[in-house]
Parts: sequence; structure tokens; C-alpha cells
Amino acid sequence: MFSGKLAYCEIELLPGANLILTDSNTQGKSTLVNALAIGLGLDDLVKGNVAALVKDTLKGAQGDQRIVDAAIFLEIANASNELLTIRRSVNPELSRGMLVRRGPLGQWGEAGLEEYYLGQGSYTDTRGFHRLLSEFIGFPEVQVISQDDGVMRLYLEYIFSAIFIEQKRGWADIMANIPYYRVRDPKKSTIAEILGLDYIRNNLQRNALRLDEQRLKARYDTGAEVLKRHVNGRQFSIKGIPAEIGVGSFNPQIFRVTEGEEQRSLEDLLSAAEIDLDGKVALADLPPPAPGLQSRIDDISRRITSLVTRKSELDNSIAAIRGNVHRYQQRLGVLARDLQKNKEELKIRGLFNRDKWAIKSSCPVCEQPVDGTLLSQMRSFPTMSIEENVEYITDQRNLLQDMTAVEIAKREHSQVESEQLAKEISIALAQHSEIQKSLAGAIPSDLMARARDIARLENAITGYRDLLDHAESELAALLRVWNEHAAVAATLSKLSGDLSADDRGLLRQFQQTFRDYLGRLGFNSFEIGSMVIDEGSLLPRVIVNDRDRRVRVDFGTSASDWIRIITAFVLALHASRDNSQKSNHPNVTVFDEPAQQNIDREDYLKFFDIVADVCKKGGQVIVAATDKDHAVRTRARTLGMHVIDFGSEYVLQ
Repeated sequence: MFSGKLAYCEIELLPGANLILTDSNTQGKSTLVNALAIGLGLDDLVKGNVAALVKDTLKGAQGDQRIVDAAIFLEIANASNELLTIRRSVNPELSRGMLVRRGPLGQWGEAGLEEYYLGQGSYTDTRGFHRLLSEFIGFPEVQVISQDDGVMRLYLEYIFSAIFIEQKRGWADIMANIPYYRVRDPKKSTIAEILGLDYIRNNLQRNALRLDEQRLKARYDTGAEVLKRHVNGRQFSIKGIPAEIGVGSFNPQIFRVTEGEEQRSLEDLLSAAEIDLDGKVALADLPPPAPGLQSRIDDISRRITSLVTRKSELDNSIAAIRGNVHRYQQRLGVLARDLQKNKEELKIRGLFNRDKWAIKSSCPVCEQPVDGTLLSQMRSFPTMSIEENVEYITDQRNLLQDMTAVEIAKREHSQVESEQLAKEISIALAQHSEIQKSLAGAIPSDLMARARDIARLENAITGYRDLLDHAESELAALLRVWNEHAAVAATLSKLSGDLSADDRGLLRQFQQTFRDYLGRLGFNSFEIGSMVIDEGSLLPRVIVNDRDRRVRVDFGTSASDWIRIITAFVLALHASRDNSQKSNHPNVTVFDEPAQQNIDREDYLKFFDIVADVCKKGGQVIVAATDKDHAVRTRARTLGMHVIDFGSEYVLQ
């Protein structure tokens, strides 16, 4: 809308091949192509071209006219022939909200309108536009591996970057407008999903198995270390547990090196102690001890055992707390340095802005505006001013200081309790010793010595059995982890390659189609037979010698042949859609001005022959092109294509 008038363009794109033609450039073809992407909320596909859609003026008979309001209306149909109409405002500003009505454009009205939004959460929220679009066109939630080894979604922007070739940047590379959303190997993952390969599913399984492998290794390392400490604490050693899980054999044995450097296993020591105990003579002829004496001895023994156990737990807890405090103090040092840097930055900015007549927040050298915003390298992370960052770091520092104080208080409390327990243990041992001394006069010395031997053996046997029971339980758990790890490693070894046999078959079909289209387009930088689709990247490569060395095709390829490679690759993706039921190609392909780099005219016209062949299998191909000599019009009509001919007129009327 401008000067009280309405300028608009309405076109219908039919199933099959659609050509948007003009006699010359700058008549608005690219604006129509870009409007398709913007209307679908796929702004990353056209990036810098958005400015052409949101400009403030429009050329008219009386010169430039100011635009008051502008919007895109887009009616799309899915495989079930259901209709969805979308409206997005592009002026006075590019809207982040989308108005949607289920039904044809001809029935557009206030009734039945729903509002959706773009941006964060657009794929997950019930009012997210991309969630609506994905459900409408039947695009599933495809999970891929992220840069940080996690799992994330493969967004529509990735898929369309492979099949939507706009004029400004789209011809620079295969998937030139691919977004950055932290997907690992984004081009390979996208192409695999379009072709219907199992690469992503195998990769997810491989990643899950590797995480399991790491989890099992951590459990094994921790379990083995804890068990070794426990065994060493009982004056025993353990061998036969490999330092690294899966390396060597798991054959543990607990032993003690006795006098004379003789190595004896825990089982042997237990058996010998039991035999020795059985050989001792019972003290049946001794007078009965004072009433309650045995009970008192047992109580003191149990108390000593309980106190020693509790003190050991406290000592371990104190050691762990010391480690926590050390880590917190290291982190506080880092925060202190970051806080100092930000405060220095604020001081510098304050010096630059002391002149009250100066433009606030501007560089004193180049006079360009500076907003003091810290830009994150992660697109999903919000920007933060220096003041906000100072406040954030201060909050983190205060939190860590509080946590450190709590840990230190816990350590001091535990230390006091540990010292108190040590005193109680000393008292209990003294009481136990006093009882034994009181018995020394009532029992003959030889019987007393024999009683001490029996008590020693009984204590030793109890300790051996406790250690053996504990070790058997822990070793059984370690063995289960060892076996689980072996099973995971065996499964991983079967998934050593990225591609399955079925994937390689689909890739060979795709390569054959790609080569066929290259030949038809007149590619001659290399022999067609030397052009391959590389299994490692799923991108075109060229074999340059007898050793099957493969290099990128843009090295040594002419500019026009590079256009042929992109064209053949994109069309081969569309043509290969029916090769796999798992393909997630949306069955539409878009080209803006495919006659790039002065490509030979006859080769260029053969492009439309290939488009017609691709459309015979179904789907939709949209081509915007300049046709000065009307040769494209003639070829298109001969092929039965749907031609939208603007001639010498501007697209907007």
C-alpha cells in the first residue's frame, strides 16, 4: 500500500515445473522467490535479500513512492491436498508473528485466523509457526548429533538450504545458506536425511553407545578405586583388576604379603585361621566370670567398632570437602579476574563519555555508536551489556563465596566431631584394657594366653569374612560393568562405518543420477566417470589419480561447471526422493536465475529438460529466470511447463 493505492502481484504455482520469466533483470523475480522463503519463516535462506522485501519506497510512474504497508500472503497445500494460508507483514517492519488460516486464500477473513510466532521455541511451542508448518507438511522430528555430543533437532532451515537456491549467495556453494544451529556435520546429516539414509539413525545409536561406554568406564574406574582403598585399608592388596576397562583380563585376587615375603590369598588366610581356631582347647574348666562382664566386654568392643567406622567416614567426608573448597576457590579467582576486566572496561568507557556535549556511547576515534553489548558466539545465547555482565559475575562470586563458607563450616564441624571421636575411641580402648587386666589375676597365665589367641583368631576370622563378603559383592558388580562394556564395545565395532550396505546402495543410485545430469548439462572440467559422491561427506568429489585420491570439485573446476555441479546435485536430490521411503525431501525445489557464470546457452536449455524429467515423478520445481531472447519460453512450452510470463512488466502492478 502506497499513496492510497495498492500494488500487488498474485501468481499460482502448480504441481510440476513452474517458470517465472521476465525479459530483463530487476523486474522482481527474486523478490517473488525470496517472498516464498520469508512467507515460510525460513529467513536464513535469503539472509541479505530480506532488505529488498522491507524497503521503504517503491518505484512508480511519478518516481519513488513511500510504502505504508506491505505483506506476503502464501497459500500452500500438503500431500493430503489440505490448504493453509499464511500472512506475514514485511513493512513497516518484518514481523515475527504469522497469521494463519486453514483454508484457501480466497476465503481469507478475520474468522478462523490464528496467530503463531517465529524465534526461540518455534519448533516446540504449540503456537510456534515452525511446529505448525512441520506438522502440516509431514516433516518429522529428526534427531541429530550436536557439536557438544548431545542430541538436537534437524530444522527445516537445513533441509531447505539444500533445495532452495536463491540468486545472491545460493550459487556460491552446495547448501551455501546453511544455518548454524550447532549440528555436527550439518551438510552430511541434511543430505543423508533427504536421501533417506540410515546415517543419522546409526550415528545416534553410535553416539548413545559411546555415552554408555563412557558411563560404564566411569563406573568401573570409581568402583575399582573404592574397592582398592577398602582392601588396602584392611592391610591387604588386590591384583588382577586392569587399570583400563576392556584391556586385559578381569581376574581379581585379594592377598597379603606375610613375613618372609610369602604372598597368601585372603581365602587361604581365612581357611588357615579357621583350622587354627578349631585346634585350640576350649576353656571349659575356667570359673565363670563376674556377672555381666562378658556383656560389658561385648558392648565396649561394639562401641569401638562403631566409633572407628564413624571416624573413618568423617575423615573421608573432610577430604572431599577440602577438594570442593579448593575448586570453589579456583573458580572465585577466575571470577575475580573477569570482574576486574569488566570494571576496567566500564572505567574506560566512562573516560570516553565525560564530555557532556559528546554523543553518549560513541567511539571517540571513529565516532561510530557503541552500545557496550557483549556479543555471544552462541546464537541461542542472549546478548549482555557490560553492566549486566558485572552484575552477573558479582552474583556468581557471591554465590560461590556463600557455598565456600558453608563447606568450610561443614569441614570445621566434621573436624571437631572427628577429634571428639578420637578421644572416645581412646577412652573405650583404655576401658577394654582395664577389663583384660582385671581378668589376668583370675585366670592362669597359660589359659589367659590361649584365650588371647582364640580372641585374636576370632577377630581375624570376622575381619577376613567381612572383607571377603564385601569384596565378592563389589567384584561381582565390577564384573557386570566389565561384561556390559564388552557388549557395548562389540556392538560399536559392528557400527564402525558411517554407512550401512543399504546406504551405500542408495548413494550409488544418487551418484549415477548426479553423473547423468552433469553429462546432460555439458560438464567438461573432468571426466564424468571421475566425479563421485564421497561417502565421508556425501558431497561431490573428483578422483585425481590411480590411487583413488579424492579432492574437492571446486579445485580445478571452471566457474560455469561449478554451476553445473550445484544444479545437477540439487536436481539429483529431488530425483532420488523415491529411491527410499525414509527420504524427507519436501518434494519441492527452487532455483533463482540458474543461468550463472555465462553458462553455454544450449547447456542451459538442457537444464529445463532435466527439470521436466524430475517433475514426471511428481513434486514441484520453481525456476525464476531472465529470458531476453524468449528461447526459454519456447523450450518450456514445448515441455508442457507452467509459465508465469511478466514480459517487460514489473512483478508488482
